[in-house]
Amino acid sequence: MGGITTQAAILARHEASLQGRLRLVRLRSRALGLAKTLYAYEPPGYAGEAGLPLLYLFRGHEREWANVREDASRQATAVEDLDARIVAGTSPPLIALLPGLTSSDNHVPGLGIEMVAPALNPKPGLGSGRFWSYLTDEVIPWAETRYRPSQRLAAGFSLGGYTVSLVAFGKPGYLDHAGFYDALFPWPEHDDPRRPEHEPLSDRVWTAAPILSPAFGWPRDPAALARWNTTDWLLAADGAPLDALRRTRYWVQCAGLDGARGNRDRAFEVCKLLAERGCRLGFGDVMLSATAEHSWRWCDLFLGRFLDGVFAHEEAPVASVATGAS
Repeated sequence: MGGITTQAAILARHEASLQGRLRLVRLRSRALGLAKTLYAYEPPGYAGEAGLPLLYLFRGHEREWANVREDASRQATAVEDLDARIVAGTSPPLIALLPGLTSSDNHVPGLGIEMVAPALNPKPGLGSGRFWSYLTDEVIPWAETRYRPSQRLAAGFSLGGYTVSLVAFGKPGYLDHAGFYDALFPWPEHDDPRRPEHEPLSDRVWTAAPILSPAFGWPRDPAALARWNTTDWLLAADGAPLDALRRTRYWVQCAGLDGARGNRDRAFEVCKLLAERGCRLGFGDVMLSATAEHSWRWCDLFLGRFLDGVFAHEEAPVASVATGAS
């Protein structure tokens, strides 16, 4: 789960290193029945004006994008990188929000869904487990009211990429740009095409991984697995919802060095499905690099490339997905 860094240490580091400001926000959640915290980055000179782009950053715990010790690969945090880009003029001033969607110790992911069995591992910070309601009925409306953004972006790493898919496919058209680095996308109908023919389970990550049991139950609740399969949401969209999905641009990349090729294959599949649905892809290459890893250093590099693409207004391929590394 990475190095443990306190809120005070994170705030103190960023007070010294940023020209903008990192704030800790506490929201009282009716959906969860408790208070949750999120970090909000505000750029240099921000005085409460409306009309800046708003960037949601998802992973799990609110600290992860702002914790230099989250793994050993980092020299700086994503927030520090973002601040430096704004100061240098390579990104426009923007707001970044880092919501927490896990238990307080980051051991139990809430994913952004309505959890089936949070009591299986009743950690502080889970409450009722109604994280979809918390995110869509409380966090997003709070952000809209406070910041009144001109654009809405989201980027997610690993399970945070799945959370981005919840927002992108579950609130069609809300996001102008959706970024995914090495995301854990579900297979359609949780049917993993790579499994051995004799294997009784399909997508073993979603149907069997113990870390997801509080979210989906154990034994798994088939209705919950079906309800929260965002790849199926993409495939089922039609009419006005599909038109709305096509207004978002999708920036999907994965690691090259994945021993099980799990997230690589998932990324290629989702890009193929997005292209078939007429949705706009931001990258021609699905792999960030042949040497890219599932680490924060590479995720932070992805975030910079994502922002370069978004703010350069590059035209994106619609109907094809290139292979190989960029």
